[in-house]
Amino acid sequence: MAFLMSLLEFASSKRRCLVVLTLAGESDAFAAETEALRKKLAETLQISARQERVLTPTAEGEIYAIVAHRLFRSVDCEAAKETYETYMAYYAALAAKDADLPQRCLRAGYASEMASAYPFHPELVTVLNRKTATIPNFNQTRGALRLLAWTVRRLWAAQPADAWLIHPYHLDLAQPQIAEDLTSRLDRPKFRQVIEADIASPLLGTSSHAQELDGPLVEAQKPPYAGRLATTIFLHSLTQGIASGVDPADLLLATVQPDGQGGGDEPAVVGKSLERLADKAWFLEYDGHRYRFKTEPSINKIIADETVQVGSSKAKVEIEGRIRQIWKKGYFKPVYFPVEAADVDDDADLPKLAIMHFDAVKVQADDPAPPDLVRKIYEYTGTLESFRAYQNNVIFLAADADQVEHMVEVARRYLAIGRIVGDAGRMAEFNKEQQEKLRKAKDAAELDVRIAITKAYRYLYYPTPDAPKAHAFLRRETLPAQDQGEVEKDQTNVVLRVLRALKKVLTADDDVLSAIYVKAKAWDHNQVSMSTEDLRRAFARKIALRMLLDVGQLRRTIKNGVDLKAWVYYDSAEEFGYDHESPPPAWQISDEALLYTPAEATRLNIRIKGKWKPPESGGAGDGQTTVATCPVCGKPEDQCVCGISVGGGGVKLTPARLPGQGAVAQAFGQIADLCAEHKITRLRRLTVRAEGLGKQAAADVRGLGLAIPQFGKGRYAIEQNIIATFGQGAESFTLNFRGGWDRYKRLKSLAEAFCGEADELKATMRVAGEFEDGLEVAGAQFATMRDVLATLEMGKISVEAIPA
Repeated sequence: MAFLMSLLEFASSKRRCLVVLTLAGESDAFAAETEALRKKLAETLQISARQERVLTPTAEGEIYAIVAHRLFRSVDCEAAKETYETYMAYYAALAAKDADLPQRCLRAGYASEMASAYPFHPELVTVLNRKTATIPNFNQTRGALRLLAWTVRRLWAAQPADAWLIHPYHLDLAQPQIAEDLTSRLDRPKFRQVIEADIASPLLGTSSHAQELDGPLVEAQKPPYAGRLATTIFLHSLTQGIASGVDPADLLLATVQPDGQGGGDEPAVVGKSLERLADKAWFLEYDGHRYRFKTEPSINKIIADETVQVGSSKAKVEIEGRIRQIWKKGYFKPVYFPVEAADVDDDADLPKLAIMHFDAVKVQADDPAPPDLVRKIYEYTGTLESFRAYQNNVIFLAADADQVEHMVEVARRYLAIGRIVGDAGRMAEFNKEQQEKLRKAKDAAELDVRIAITKAYRYLYYPTPDAPKAHAFLRRETLPAQDQGEVEKDQTNVVLRVLRALKKVLTADDDVLSAIYVKAKAWDHNQVSMSTEDLRRAFARKIALRMLLDVGQLRRTIKNGVDLKAWVYYDSAEEFGYDHESPPPAWQISDEALLYTPAEATRLNIRIKGKWKPPESGGAGDGQTTVATCPVCGKPEDQCVCGISVGGGGVKLTPARLPGQGAVAQAFGQIADLCAEHKITRLRRLTVRAEGLGKQAAADVRGLGLAIPQFGKGRYAIEQNIIATFGQGAESFTLNFRGGWDRYKRLKSLAEAFCGEADELKATMRVAGEFEDGLEVAGAQFATMRDVLATLEMGKISVEAIPA
């Protein structure tokens, strides 16, 4: 003390001599010694108070000048003026659009503040000086200078084109030294996890939540708004107490900037990024007034931790159940997760919507070809995988490979929230606000699962002759993406709308399909008749036709064909035909309602409604004998040439087809009996069909092939389908032939050889004979055909005859 008193007396006796006393802070090194020295000096300071002058190292308004002086050799005042004028005009334009900015930024004083702070944004210096500086371990001047020096060095090296001023978000928290200065150096080590999880991840290959949200923006060459917002909020969160955090208006002011061309960042876009950040971040909190980062996990972090405990298998089971709810039976019959051809029925009933499992089929965006499993199911049917007949009656829905993982993660999150909300004990640990947030999060997550599924299942495959043959005539169509407000409960309607736009389906609301067009696509060449039920089935077989979703449309097309003289409609039950001049009947879709070409109807002398009149017969009292006559040709019944007979049972029309089935003698006997019953003497066509499995199928194929040359005069067409496997499926052979005898006999021996060697075999063979002069039922050729087949020990066969 004596030394200090002597020193003070000496200094006071001299001109231009000062004694400066400085003490370290309580949180600096040697804090205990500093406090002891402070007490010892208390008396001395009282003595020296008459001569002392207390100096504040840095006044409020001097911080800008000090920072600029220490960090820059010179500052361009003209550039400063141009910059703050641009910013002030930008803020004024935003205010005119009702942007949520603080009023102070519109005052003239703020322009002066910007001029003084240049090249720093006033909000950066303010948060360091007024908030971060209140932390005991943060040195107001040296700490701020160190942070700003690192920031300036990085910006000078990168020189980003849009850095008009240095904003708070320019402090790069990905830099280890900056993150260290703002966490451990300030005795805030727990904030390090906040940076790594929500703002900037230091690990290669991993992204923070802000970086994940900014990914699409950066790819689109837009600013990383989530990172900007998160960094700014972080700087405002380091201080404790009521000052912690930043209100939305100040946050927007510190984040947006002009672009130098009269525009700038849009507050709406920034606001959307802020909403997404609040939904995604683990440590971000908004209390209705301020945004702040906390070291305690938020609801998002609690959900994320619980999500880790939910296995992918449970999530996939949940997705499978949701898929069954999303695509329901209506215009289409959903077939969920088929794995083989037999899982999808091959029929002409409701069109099948095969929804492929997301693990079994994952479609790459750049590959339009149908996946192998889709193609297999489309081309084959049944356990033995014979060819699918009704290919125009099945469509496929498959998942996008890039969306499957996201879909599973969304389902896991939904299940995790459900586990938390469903546990009364855990819910009791949260306050009312957190409980309400969790319940709302569960409702939102449920919708998110639905959206994720519909976004994943975006690839539709449908048959069309316009598709490449290499793709099995299956074309891929991408379903439109749907947002939260657009997701329909029944996604089958989305498929229907897409197919309607492609003109692939025929619904009740569509225009009538021309009968001329339908006949050209559905009828085989030289075909003269077809049942209306067969016509309906043709829509399910022929990929050039639309998929028939409303049978009323078919009735209208049938009527259109009658009106256009494309065909004559015949009702077998009524035994009358209807042409363009007949009163319209109730159009039936059945095997008993037939369509004939006008020429064929004339040849068969079909009675036409409204034109046919019963023949006149003499009265019983005139002494003449009444002779039964044919109502069609008018000739006596015993002279009838059209197959119509008159008796107690009324009028009976000759059937268009005569079927027979069973062993060879049995099948041919049935044909002969029907011909005798209907007084049919000659046949225009006779078809023999054999099909079966294994050795019997091989014998039938060989036998029918040997029989053809012995059938006699006629024109024979062969259809043969063979599926053979060898060595427990290691090798396979498939044959699909349609053609004449001359071409078939060239591959006959090969087909028979493969059939004989196969371990498993399914074979179908159909031989149709056309006889220009008619095949006489009682003649030698008919008997020869029967005997040849019987001699070759054919198994069960089907025979169909068409009268001449």
